[in-house]
Amino acid sequence: MKNKIKIFIIIVSLIIIGSILTVVIFNKIRNKSILKENTQISEEKKEEIFDECTDEYELSKENEITEANSADEKVSANAILILKKFYLGCEHTINEYVEIPQDVVNMTEDEVKAEYPEWEVIGFSPSEVILYKEIAGNCNEHYLLKTEEGKVVIYNILDNDELQLKEKTDIAAEYLPETDLINMQEGIKIFGKEELNQIMEDFE
Repeated sequence: MKNKIKIFIIIVSLIIIGSILTVVIFNKIRNKSILKENTQISEEKKEEIFDECTDEYELSKENEITEANSADEKVSANAILILKKFYLGCEHTINEYVEIPQDVVNMTEDEVKAEYPEWEVIGFSPSEVILYKEIAGNCNEHYLLKTEEGKVVIYNILDNDELQLKEKTDIAAEYLPETDLINMQEGIKIFGKEELNQIMEDFE
């Protein structure tokens, strides 16, 4: 009877010890697996961070190169200079297109600003420079057509509606339509050189 009890106790003890060893071994295996997964995730995150940093660095370098190229742009010898004048009196904008002055060739945008301190640089490229300026009074493209001594006469309308003789034409008033003759008694106001040239061609 005592031997049976001893054998029973030994068997139970072996079962308990076996169970404990099984749990310990399982935990070790699981911990190794978790550690391996964490290490892999950490490496992946490092790669992502490295990729992001590399992308940001490359983008930063591209921006620096673009800004440097923009700052290094210079006016070419074939460039056009556009003088954009806004007249406060009549609120008209007149664009004047001129060849680039030789002393402006090879200038950067900052150098052009220094060369024209009274103007605002609103456009700059190697092929085109646009300067803007606001001017008091009216622009010089306001005209008045009248008939005098049987001929069509052109006046410039200055500030305060003063008239300045521009041209006495050879166009005879007697050949003009009656409506135009009636209107010219008080004068026909015209704005712009293009419109003036068109009307004069119609009269001829």
